[in-house]
Amino acid sequence: MTPLPAEASAAAELADVLTTVLLVVGSVTLALALAAGLVTWWLVRRVRRSRAYRRGTLALRSVAGDRTSRHLARQRLILDRSVEATARVLGGAAAAGRPVGEMSAVADRLAEAARALDAELGLAEREPDPALRRSLSAGLDPRVAEHGRLSAGLRAAVLDARLSVGAVRLRGAADDLAVEAGALEAWGRSYRTSYGAGR
Repeated sequence: MTPLPAEASAAAELADVLTTVLLVVGSVTLALALAAGLVTWWLVRRVRRSRAYRRGTLALRSVAGDRTSRHLARQRLILDRSVEATARVLGGAAAAGRPVGEMSAVADRLAEAARALDAELGLAEREPDPALRRSLSAGLDPRVAEHGRLSAGLRAAVLDARLSVGAVRLRGAADDLAVEAGALEAWGRSYRTSYGAGR
């Protein structure tokens, strides 16, 4: 084996260093590109699954497109708002320690029904045949109205229970006030009698 001249050895060493640098830079670039791709995919997925995005697209579709598609999008918005309002009322009552009974289970069943109705409304909205879309819309309208009526009834029952608890607390506060006012009046009479007698 013959030794390489010094110039050839230096050139080979430079080639090795450059190859190593290129491999490291390439690997880092690939890793960063992969990470950026994953983060972008995750963000897009989160945005598309968010309630705000869903509501925004429904609101946009409720003013754009043909009349039946707008109506179906509005029906989906009504369902969404109804479920959200019911959850808000139940959450507020539970957080305040007010009685809700089995209303949470009823609200869960109504939310499941809303999801099923929303899926049917979505299918009707994507139907390409306008006559069939109108027919589907007419068939779904009474069910959406019934869901809204039931949800409003549930919210009214929870709020009524909350108001009745408030009325009980108000009566209790009035009773406490009457007792305290009576005690203050008795103390005042006693003080006036004692003070008046001391002169």
